[in-house]
Formats: sequence, C-alpha cells, structure tokens
Amino acid sequence: MLAFEQRNLQHPPALSVVMHDVAPTTWAACSKVLTALERAHSTPVSLLVVADYHRLQRIEDDADFLRAMEQRLARGDEVIVHGLSHLDESPAPVSWRERFFRRMYTASEGEFFSLSHQDAAERMQKARARFKALGWTPQGFVAPAWLMGQGAQSALRDSPFDYSTSRRELIVVPSGQRFNAPSLVWSVRAAWRRRLSAVWNTHLLQRVLRDPLRYPLLRLGLHPADLAHPECVAFWQDALQQAVRAGREPMTKGAWLMRQLGER
Repeated sequence: MLAFEQRNLQHPPALSVVMHDVAPTTWAACSKVLTALERAHSTPVSLLVVADYHRLQRIEDDADFLRAMEQRLARGDEVIVHGLSHLDESPAPVSWRERFFRRMYTASEGEFFSLSHQDAAERMQKARARFKALGWTPQGFVAPAWLMGQGAQSALRDSPFDYSTSRRELIVVPSGQRFNAPSLVWSVRAAWRRRLSAVWNTHLLQRVLRDPLRYPLLRLGLHPADLAHPECVAFWQDALQQAVRAGREPMTKGAWLMRQLGER
C-alpha cells in the first residue's frame, strides 16, 4: 500500500522536526530534547528562534548560543523567525474570544494576535534584521502559538518571508497558497493537558500516516518545556520512528517548500 501511495505523489511524503522557542535561555532544554530525538533517528531540524525571548536575553549577546546555532546550520538545520519577544504585550483582552486565545490557549505569549499591520510589520522587520546581521537568512516566519490577527496576516503578506505556518498548514508568502501540513504538539502546563495531548496526538499521528496524499508534510512541534515530561519525549521519539518507517522523508520546512515549488 505504501509503494502505491508514493507512486501517486510527486515526491515522497515528508516529516519536519520543528523546535519551538529557541533562545539562549531555553537552549539547554532544547538541546536535550533534540539529542533525545537524535537517538531515535537523525534528522534536520527547523529551529524557531526568538530574537529576545521574554525580554530575558538578546540572541546576539550570547556567544555560546550563536556557536550552537552555527553548528546546527552546518548540519543542515534551518533558522526561522519566531517573533521578537514571544510575549503578548498588547492591552488586556476585552472580549471572551480574546481572553480564550490570549490567556487560555496560550499563556500570554500570542505576540502577534492583537497587533496592527504597522506594529506587526515593525516587529517582523526588526527580528529579521537582527537575524540577517548574524549572517542568517531566514525563509520562514512563525508567530508564537501560531496566533496572528488580521494586522499580522496583512503584514506577513507584505514581508520578504517565503512561508509561514499555522497549526494545520504551511502557507506560501505572498501568494497565500496552502499545503496540508498538520503539526503534532503537546500542551504540558497541567496534567489534564498532558493526558489529552497524548490521546489527541496519537490519533492525529495515525490519521496523517494513513493518508500521505492528503498530508504531504507532517510536523513534530517540540517545545523546551517537553523535556520535563518523559512521557512527552518518549512520544516524540516513537512518532519520529513511526513516520520514518511509514516512508516519510525527514527534511526542514524550508527544504520541503523549495522542493514542492520546484526550487523556484
């Protein structure tokens, strides 16, 4: 069945390991999670780097972190802009919808949820300029918690980035073309969230692996907080091995998009 499905695909289905919230203050945990994944299967990684995570330390001020990033890039990883601060610094939410997304879905980390076009564009430009100053040329932008309001969405369309992602899709900029690319992700803030994450991610993984035509790209969305929960790390190791056994090719999101678009 797998061979038949792959013959009907322009390319084999792919898998991207994505490390969220990469920054000097989180790198020790990120590195340990990635080492655990490496024991399961070697794969390039898409690194979602925050320019000044929680306003704790600027990436350019930590020489050890920069060396680590250069080593990761040398092995085939990619760097993606994941916000300027990863903090929701907008005025307090008023509507129930805002309270849900800004305080429950994410713990005040939806940096781009409430921003105007101008403010979102300024943050994107500042973060990208700081990456460029380090010699990095990020193709992608991913908003913290994948949350973007109308202002951020329009700013992204006007930006020089090649792509972005939501929880379910990879989005080409500026055309808006979308590819099914669901992300598995755990919420580990409470025991009930971890139990629900285990059930939901197991279900979603099997659904995606059964249907490579519908889901050409699967993403494993890791977070540094996952390290504190062995059952979560074990899930990622098993998910990676299952995806590889199912014929999915490990590659970064940027590499997958270049291949998909014919390296235009």
